[in-house]
Amino acid sequence: MVFVRDVMTKDVIVVDPDATVLDAAKKMAQKKIGGLVVVEYGRPIGLITERDILWKVTAKEKSPRKIGVREIMSAPVVTVSPLATVRAAARLMVDNNVRRLVVTRLDDVEGVITARDLTEGFLEAWARASRRGRGPG
Repeated sequence: MVFVRDVMTKDVIVVDPDATVLDAAKKMAQKKIGGLVVVEYGRPIGLITERDILWKVTAKEKSPRKIGVREIMSAPVVTVSPLATVRAAARLMVDNNVRRLVVTRLDDVEGVITARDLTEGFLEAWARASRRGRGPG
């Protein structure tokens, strides 16, 4: 069985909800990532992604210097335990129509798991099952 903790990204980059969208975009570009966890008082309150910036700022011809992260972030954030299985995480993504989950333990951010991470987790589970002589299933 493959768990969220096995495939999540542990290096979580966060942003303050009062930062500008330009600040968030610069941080994403610098780290070469597609999204940031929005954290307030140590707790995850939302996510901001490339898609949020493109659709809610650029496409509407708004200035990223004047728009705050809080105005365009996706909230509330959907969280998952690091001890959940990748199958349970996948179900959460489907049920909530999201591509990213924030991995938390007692409200502390421990990681992020994306749809891509889940794919890798399912491939790992399939490989383990194949080595044991069982099909993935």
